[in-house]
Amino acid sequence: MKKIISMAVAAVLMVSALSALELEFGARGIMGRNLDKGSFKQNYAQAKEDKTFDAGFGVYGMFALFGNLGIQAEANYVKSSMNFNVKDENGKIQKKVYDIHTLDLAPMVWLNLPLGKLAIGLGAGPNFSIPVAQIGDVKNAKKDDFKMGVIGGADFKFYFTKHLGLVLSGRFIGEFDQRTVEVEAYGKTVDTGIPEVIPKRKTVYGGLGVEWKFF
Repeated sequence: MKKIISMAVAAVLMVSALSALELEFGARGIMGRNLDKGSFKQNYAQAKEDKTFDAGFGVYGMFALFGNLGIQAEANYVKSSMNFNVKDENGKIQKKVYDIHTLDLAPMVWLNLPLGKLAIGLGAGPNFSIPVAQIGDVKNAKKDDFKMGVIGGADFKFYFTKHLGLVLSGRFIGEFDQRTVEVEAYGKTVDTGIPEVIPKRKTVYGGLGVEWKFF
C-alpha cells in the first residue's frame, strides 16, 4: 500500500512539474560597446566621436524549472574593434583598427515574469569567453583558453501569438584580473603581495530578436 501511495505521489509531482515547465528558444542581433577605464559619460562621448560599436548575433534557450524560475543558456558572437596609434613609414601617426571576434557562452539563472502578452526576464550567471576566428577555434579550444567573467541582464518580450514573440534584450559582461598591489618607495617599485582585483572587460550591448515558446 505504501508503495502504491508513493508511486501516486511521485506521479502527481511529475505531472505538476511538467505542467510548470516552459521551453523557449530565441535568436537576436546585438550591438554594443566595450567600455574603457573612463566614466560612462566619457565612453558615451567617445562612442559619438568615433562611431565604433560591437555587432554580432546570439541564440539562447530557456528552460523553466518550477514557477517562473529557470535556466537560460546563451551563445553570443560579437565582433569588436580596437583603435591603436602607429607610426607609418614617414613617421606620421596613423590610426590602426584591429577587429576582435569573441564568443560568449553564458548559463544564467533566469526569472520570468509574465504580464499577459508582455513578459519581463531577469538573469545573471557566469560568462565564458574565447577569441575566435573560425569555428575550429571553439572545437579545438582547451579549458585554459576560456576567460571566466560574469553576465547579467534583462529581456522585455511582447508575444504576437501564444508561441511567437519579439524580444528586446540588454546585457552587461564583466571580466576581472587579479594582481598584487605595487607601491613606490624611495624610487623603487615594491610588491606588497596584497591581492587586488581589477576590471579587465566591461561590455554593454542590446539586442533585438524573436522568440518561440514551445509550451
